[in-house]
Amino acid sequence: MKNRIVSLILFLCVVFSVFALASCGPKTPATNTPTSDTVTDATTDKWEVLAPKVRAISEEDRQLKIELSTKVTAEKASKNGPYVMGPDALDNSIPEVQRMVYERNEKAKARLGLTVEYISDWDLGYGKQTAKINEVVAAHDAEAPDLFINMIYDMNMSLINGCFKDVWSLPGSFFDFEAPGWMDNWMKNMSFTGDRAYILASDYFMDVFCSMSLLPFNMTMMDANASRLTEAILGTGETLKTGEKLSNYFFDFVEDGNWTWDVLGELCEAIWVDKGTVGQDDIYDTLGIIADRFGGINAASFLYSSGETLIESYEITDPATNATKQWLKYPDNPSSLNLIFEKVKSVFEGNGSLATSYTFSGNSPDAPGSAYHHTKFANGELLFAGVCLLGTLEDDTFRQMTDVYSVVPCPKADASNEYNTIIVNQADAGAINVHTSRNKARALSAFLQYCTEHSADIREELLGDVMKYEIRTYDMGTDRMLDLIYDGILYGRDKTVDDLICMGDDLRGERWHSLLKDNDFEGGASYFTTSYQGLRDAKQLRLDEYMAIWYTLPKVE
Repeated sequence: MKNRIVSLILFLCVVFSVFALASCGPKTPATNTPTSDTVTDATTDKWEVLAPKVRAISEEDRQLKIELSTKVTAEKASKNGPYVMGPDALDNSIPEVQRMVYERNEKAKARLGLTVEYISDWDLGYGKQTAKINEVVAAHDAEAPDLFINMIYDMNMSLINGCFKDVWSLPGSFFDFEAPGWMDNWMKNMSFTGDRAYILASDYFMDVFCSMSLLPFNMTMMDANASRLTEAILGTGETLKTGEKLSNYFFDFVEDGNWTWDVLGELCEAIWVDKGTVGQDDIYDTLGIIADRFGGINAASFLYSSGETLIESYEITDPATNATKQWLKYPDNPSSLNLIFEKVKSVFEGNGSLATSYTFSGNSPDAPGSAYHHTKFANGELLFAGVCLLGTLEDDTFRQMTDVYSVVPCPKADASNEYNTIIVNQADAGAINVHTSRNKARALSAFLQYCTEHSADIREELLGDVMKYEIRTYDMGTDRMLDLIYDGILYGRDKTVDDLICMGDDLRGERWHSLLKDNDFEGGASYFTTSYQGLRDAKQLRLDEYMAIWYTLPKVE
């Protein structure tokens, strides 16, 4: 399992492209390669080659300041400090994950000859603090951090007001400041504006790992109700043999690409037990799924994880330069969006599912928010906990469950589609101060790259903590589902673009997933088509403006 998870986690360097406008497909960035006169072999650590180069820069450039968010209120229990900085010193009471973070960072500092100071004086806590980072950086304050690490909430909303994103990081390559044209390639393909801060991310930031959307499902409940659920998974007339578990077949079923909204609806109908008002779905029933109809995570995950591509890319020829440019547009008609809307609608029209209007903190039948969903899930009265983030599984409700649970991706709109996974905006990110010297930025890059490449054990420890491998015996299907979730991070740009387009006051709140969560998920295609036609032209006009800016970015050769 460890080798499998390690290989999966390396993919997380790619997943943060959810925050990038990846219109042209994967690019291959430059890598830090040894010079031709450097002899290496299989036993040579690449950092033995790079470290002398980093140490060669000025003493001032090797003194790094990293600002961490001090605000502890967030949707994820994990926060960022323990996984980024670790403890100030070690003693026997330090949890193993934090001990590993500390040791990793100490080795990185020693290997690269760096001094790293973690500070929290700037109070850039949870919230829309990109503007504050912009203010600090623009002031050219001598004490400003070289790197900000914050929970930058709705960062995409503020992108055009002061953030440059340079986040197409692949395993083994953060930024190569020596490669000619490295910034040209990234900026033309991955960013909007370059005048304030470099926004970057990697699997070094643990909450990126925790921010993937998924559906937890109660394995114990599924197996206990196999006679009622088997037909939806195995087909009409099929039965389980003695001793077989339906949850094992469900893993195969999902992995084979059959996990769709239609199937979720069938499972909800089959699991439904009417325990409340007779003949009517309510919170007292045994249910298949509950969704908070005003919850952005629910609606966005339903839409952008559906397997449909909602933004089209095409090539144009610039008449001024005759250069070929990649462009983006919204489809002329909302057929893909209509399909998703109808699929979601069909599930919430049927028995066994429920859309509520209460906030995530509601934890009673009278106010059934996300907290109550989780409680109901833990009590064996809800088959799917609804859309959750991987980091949510650190919550006490999941830790205290007596039932065994696992996770699956969000359903697809159609079995012919690939699985998609989105990462919500709350993920931690790092912002390199644009006024940091080139050498210091290179040293920061080297430090972060070292931490990235030596974080596999830490991430695996966190995964074990989140998914309770230490105290539960799981079928390997859980690993297979996490494979599928990681591999399905494909179309994050659609939400990124739409968040950015809707940042202005005139379009605020008009995101496509905002329409999906209206009308209790039941507006239907006609409702959505009308809304789409009223918004598409305005959104496209703004997208065209941003694309034009995109191609005028400054370049460093």
